[in-house]
Amino acid sequence: MDTDSASQPPTPAAAATTLATTMIAPPADSTSVAPSAFDDPYGAEDQQGKPSKTNNMDVQQYLNMSHYEQLMVMFQEHRNEDGSAGFDIDKFREVFSTVVGDNLTHDQMTMLFMKIDANSDGTVDWDEFTSYMVMGSLEDKETHSVFDDRVKRHFGSPHRDVIKRVEYIPKERKYISISREGTISLWSNSLRLQRLVHLHDPGAHGSLSTRKSAWISDATYLSDWNKMVTVTDDRQLCIWDILSIKPRQTAVISQLEHNPLSITHGHLDTDTSFLLWGDDGGYINHLTFTKKFLLESEHAPSSAFSSSEAVLTPTKLSKRDAQKRHGASMYRKKVHNDWCVSVKYFEELTCFVSCAGSESKSLCFGDLERKVWRSVSVNKGVKCFEFCRRPSFLVTGGRDKVIRLWNPYVLSKPAGSLTGHNACITCITVNHDEGHIISYSEDKVIKVWSARSLTQLQTFSSPISSSSILHSSFYPDETPLLVYDDHNNQLILGDIKLSIYPLYKSKSKRGGGGERSHHASVVAALYNEEFNQVVSCGTDGSVGVWDLERGERGFGYGNAHGSFELTAMCFDLSRRRLITGSRDAHLKMWNFNNGQPLRNLHKPSPTETTDIIYIEMGTNKYILSVGWDRRVVIWLDDPKDFDAHPIRIMESGHKGHQDDITSVAFCPPAMVCTASVDGTIVVWSLESGYIKHVLREPFLELRSKEEKSVEKVFFLPQTGMTVDGGGTGARKGCWVVSCHADGNVRVWDVGEGTMVYEMALGVTEEGLSTMELVNKGEGWILVVGGIRGHLKVLDVNMDIIHSSNDLTDLFKPAHAWRAHTQCITSVSYAKPHSTLLTSSKDGAIRVWTLSGTYIGTFGQSTPWHILAPSTYAPLPDDLRQASKLEEQRERIMQRHQESLKKSVIDTWRGLARDVDVAEDVQGESEETMKRLRVRALRAKVVKKMCEVYRKRMSAVDWTITPDLTSSSEDKPEFFRLKSSRPPSRLRTYPNVRYEAVYHLLDCHPLEDVPKPGARKTTSHSHRVEVGTPPLSAGTRRERRW
Repeated sequence: MDTDSASQPPTPAAAATTLATTMIAPPADSTSVAPSAFDDPYGAEDQQGKPSKTNNMDVQQYLNMSHYEQLMVMFQEHRNEDGSAGFDIDKFREVFSTVVGDNLTHDQMTMLFMKIDANSDGTVDWDEFTSYMVMGSLEDKETHSVFDDRVKRHFGSPHRDVIKRVEYIPKERKYISISREGTISLWSNSLRLQRLVHLHDPGAHGSLSTRKSAWISDATYLSDWNKMVTVTDDRQLCIWDILSIKPRQTAVISQLEHNPLSITHGHLDTDTSFLLWGDDGGYINHLTFTKKFLLESEHAPSSAFSSSEAVLTPTKLSKRDAQKRHGASMYRKKVHNDWCVSVKYFEELTCFVSCAGSESKSLCFGDLERKVWRSVSVNKGVKCFEFCRRPSFLVTGGRDKVIRLWNPYVLSKPAGSLTGHNACITCITVNHDEGHIISYSEDKVIKVWSARSLTQLQTFSSPISSSSILHSSFYPDETPLLVYDDHNNQLILGDIKLSIYPLYKSKSKRGGGGERSHHASVVAALYNEEFNQVVSCGTDGSVGVWDLERGERGFGYGNAHGSFELTAMCFDLSRRRLITGSRDAHLKMWNFNNGQPLRNLHKPSPTETTDIIYIEMGTNKYILSVGWDRRVVIWLDDPKDFDAHPIRIMESGHKGHQDDITSVAFCPPAMVCTASVDGTIVVWSLESGYIKHVLREPFLELRSKEEKSVEKVFFLPQTGMTVDGGGTGARKGCWVVSCHADGNVRVWDVGEGTMVYEMALGVTEEGLSTMELVNKGEGWILVVGGIRGHLKVLDVNMDIIHSSNDLTDLFKPAHAWRAHTQCITSVSYAKPHSTLLTSSKDGAIRVWTLSGTYIGTFGQSTPWHILAPSTYAPLPDDLRQASKLEEQRERIMQRHQESLKKSVIDTWRGLARDVDVAEDVQGESEETMKRLRVRALRAKVVKKMCEVYRKRMSAVDWTITPDLTSSSEDKPEFFRLKSSRPPSRLRTYPNVRYEAVYHLLDCHPLEDVPKPGARKTTSHSHRVEVGTPPLSAGTRRERRW
């Protein structure tokens, strides 16, 4: 979808027309009674008196044609005192109370008014009302989608022909696929190819009775016996052992009367099974076999298959003593007048069903005892069918493009029909848990239907690869295979390759760590206190609106920026509009309650937007964005213009940012702070565009590129100022807090342009990715997220900023836990419930208490109630597994350190014994280890001096060689180009307070460092003084989470 054309808002005439045609028409299940808002077990209001959410359908269910006519007349006749049209909030409540009655509460009507009045002008006119209702009605249909075709996955396969069967093996937790040319692929649970078997390769599987060019018509897997059964176009039925070390053929039934086309299997008891296959003669063939049949054929020599006496045929298996002699018996019956294209056995019906392409006897039912045979005639025949358990229907499809639903016990006429396909229906599969029918037609269209309401839920097209197009040109009659995998809740489409469509909400039914709120990485999840909702965005362009009190999805829409990834989002000051940015040249403003685009903001360059803020300066409101173009782009928020262009662009040039800008913050009245990947923080004046300060931490040039990045900045609230910049009071200084990829949080004094505080958050080898400063009422807290999913809550002492120059106690760790297994992308605080919201690249949005108690993940199958701790979900499996791995890693590292310590101590003791010492050092105390280390170093130095002395005494010539007087730096160097410029020196930062940087360098106790001029007494006059020991473990080093 194009970003410009698709984002235009509907005109009033089009909105009214669509409103009349789309919403006033009664739905397919109009006989059902709509639930009332008071049917909620928690009521329209929760225990704290806060209004619950009201989505579009809660309003639409109380409106009919006469209601819309009354509302239109009232909107057109009403005029305000200034002559303008539209209802204010009081008039809106009055009108809707008159039209709708008592169905909507006072709080629900207030919430509805705020949703419609997205531009916050205080009035709602007829155009805004119809646009909101139309967009909500159209987008509501999209929320019924059960498969997300935007996140489909394609898997390359070794098959060179169309795939005939895909099955899941529960015992092995593997998938198995077989293609027409005889290739069998074994896949892992995540569809990674593990094994490949070629059935028509005699060198690998022994002497086979099938010809090499035989095509496989169909196959089925016997899970109880771990055997694969195939039927081929050379009129043979073969049984294979494909899971053994050397796959081989175990049994063959040849010389069948007709070519088999379809095969299925079932069980009679624990020792007896049967095979059913239909052929091109219209016959149903029934083979009953026991364990004896498989064991005898499995232990038979491979040469037996080539012997005419040993090869089984229908004639031999049809004899009366066949069950006794061979362990198998066979019979066949003429059922159809045309090819039997499909046959299946259903245990729920205790019968098998077959279909044919002829109009007479298109669908036949039969039991295994050959007592009852029933048939149904369908126009143009039946090409495919499937059984739906709940509700109990047999679903058929064919060349007449109609899906019919049959009561298996009453076949006089169809119980229902579904129309919508424009081509022949070739495949049908069923999601039994949800009661969904999934159909596939020859024009590559997949449709999803509800078997309960007989309505269409979703339509999307399947991908057409170049290999599929080439194959279909040679074999136009062959159609892809469509299978619903109920083990992993996904749709599998196979032609030559495999395509996977995940089921929406399948992540919640898997439970544990598989719960996801978005199919892609979550950009951010922000709490909206106006509507008591959470709004989230994914990189796939999807926007979701969630109910915080229960964790359910209330509304959502996709393709916010077409095919471009969504990268940033924020609210306006009224919290009624959502602003999103992506990797294209646009920012968009939305009414997120119905998905209506309100404005399109054009950027000067098509680069990624990394951060967006909405600010207010005086009477004007502005939108600021930063990104990969290293600029600060500013738009004026003027609702009159749908397409807006920047009014100002600020660039730092060579003085400021030299890499991508990652974050932006605003401080009233006119100060902006930006941070970038190169570790630079720039403070701007928004009025003049002048750069006030360029801030860098003192050891920046010593860090790697990955550790330099500043991920998030914000201004620290002080006297007369709130977090969002709403205050304008005066204050003594301006403070900026930044989190860095090296794992440190730093505080900067913008007035002086210096760094005043630095704190390392001590989870090993983890940088910081985001942070949020929140006021929980009784105090301030800083919530910091890491790139490996850890979360840390710090208490902030705001009074210490002006009361003392010592900022050591500015941040105090309160709680820490692991919230995700991947990088945390955003942190938000919901003050009414004192909960934290975290989003991550793993696609999950999780809710926590301030102490780290897990509440749940948005989109999980079982909703929670925020006030009832008994409804909270258990900790996800991925976090439990990660915690176990961390504990194992700590134990391994501890054992390794102990082993290394023991080895070092033994080495020191060995060196100390090499010299004549007065005493032997024993024990492992800190003082003992220090003495032992000094003795070992002294012994090494004495040993080296003795070796030099013996060498000089034994030498004839006492000439001093150059290697004793010259260092390695004085050695001649050849072929080296030396620059004429003097060597560069590290940049110094005189404005950095020493206590802010060196407060972590307390590594040497003062008593261990001798005072200048003091003589050190020793009992040995020849004692060698060694250098200062290396820095201890307390030395400042790179600490990252």
